[in-house]
Amino acid sequence: MTPHDAIRLAADVIAANGFHRHYLWDTAQAQAGTPPEDCRVDIAGALAIALHGHPAMAHTPEVHAAEQLLVARIDAPSLAAWYHRRPTLRQVLDLLDETAAQPSA
Repeated sequence: MTPHDAIRLAADVIAANGFHRHYLWDTAQAQAGTPPEDCRVDIAGALAIALHGHPAMAHTPEVHAAEQLLVARIDAPSLAAWYHRRPTLRQVLDLLDETAAQPSA
């Protein structure tokens, strides 16, 4: 799977589950009984679900490559720093969709 494919799938995960900017997945939602893979997620959590089936922190080359493509398109040093600007769900989905649509280098 290419990084662009993973980003496209991550967009689908966030569209289905919702966006959560505070952690990989919404732990309060999980504590209420929702499986973590069905909880609201941040981009890293969505990438982990897309690539590994669970939103746990995944320090894999595939996740890193996808994150680097996304960070190259934002005006922040990291996705976490970008979250402090409180992007809307639409901005998150636009970032994912636009990055996934870029041709591979």
